[in-house]
Amino acid sequence: MIEDQMTKQESIEFMLPPRVIFGAGSLSKLGDIAREFGAHSLLVMGRSSLTQSGIKAQIERFLSDSGVEVTEFEGVESNPSIETVDRGAELARASNPDLVIGVGGGSVIDAAKAISGLITNGGSARDYLEEREITKPSLPCIAVPTTAGTGAEVTKNAVITNHQEGYKRSIRSRHLIPAIALVDPTLTLTMPPHLTAATGMDALTQLIEPYVCKNAWPITDALAIYGIGLVGRSLRRAVRDGADLEARKDMALASLLSGMALANSGLGAVHGLSHPLGAHWNIHHGVACALLLPPVMGFNLGVAGEKYGDVARALGEDVEGLSSDEAALRALQAVKRLAKDIGIPSGLAEMDIKEEDLPLIAKESHGSSMSKNPRTATDEELVEILSKAM
Repeated sequence: MIEDQMTKQESIEFMLPPRVIFGAGSLSKLGDIAREFGAHSLLVMGRSSLTQSGIKAQIERFLSDSGVEVTEFEGVESNPSIETVDRGAELARASNPDLVIGVGGGSVIDAAKAISGLITNGGSARDYLEEREITKPSLPCIAVPTTAGTGAEVTKNAVITNHQEGYKRSIRSRHLIPAIALVDPTLTLTMPPHLTAATGMDALTQLIEPYVCKNAWPITDALAIYGIGLVGRSLRRAVRDGADLEARKDMALASLLSGMALANSGLGAVHGLSHPLGAHWNIHHGVACALLLPPVMGFNLGVAGEKYGDVARALGEDVEGLSSDEAALRALQAVKRLAKDIGIPSGLAEMDIKEEDLPLIAKESHGSSMSKNPRTATDEELVEILSKAM
């Protein structure tokens, strides 16, 4: 299997932030780390959760104690828009910070990465969603996740939504990889159960898809299969008891590993199909992934059965004595059972998706993620997958 994977790709590159800091309480290091880059930061945040949780006050104190001035850019929405990113870049150009700090979920971190790139490369986010490329190093960015699902703190892409034209795409560049990924699992303790569930299924999808995708290779396989095991043993616990710090640590690490895996192997049809759902219906990305993952796995069983058997084992399924096909089916069943246990909605129909919408979703799903799915799908087959997710 390893030899097969290595012969598929003659040249392989593995990319990570220069530094990854992980551990409960590691947020206390933020001020000293930021001071290494300069005395003035742009702090990118969401709308209100950091204030309500008290995390914002901690961050301000840590930065102030280290002599780091803060300009705040607050209000990044889920599925950040071109307009939001451009406003952040305008504020940054006016305030002239030495670094950007993104604190929040994947949307906030994506916005922070995009802003850091626009500061040094100029232009609008719209330019880079179309043809322009990030060619100059971004302003140093420190990514601090407060959810456990996206892995955005270690990836080279920033997912931005064009609401006017109805699409969701990534700005991709190695220059967008954060200078520092600071992952403190205690920041996820205040996540409510529904968000814990959705982001956890996002992480699981971002571990399974890189493991079976066309560009999978041994390093990302190792990261992915270990991360899948973390999700299998801890996501239910984290949803059931948000104060379970050990479960939160596991999920924060699983999310981190998922970002490393997807950034260096790619994804698949789940993510290809999920982007139109976010762009047109603003469905939470993790919920979309949770609903799409089982039918996509079912579609891929014939070409990725052996690896899905590994997934089943990692999720704690007893597959001893089963055939490869039977073990793979256990993985699909385990994913469906997990989603049900943690309260994921039962189908896309609950999200106001109608059968007549499915051809549009299929048509708009083609791109980088879809091209790496282990089995090529026609639009008709994609509609069938979506129908099973209804």
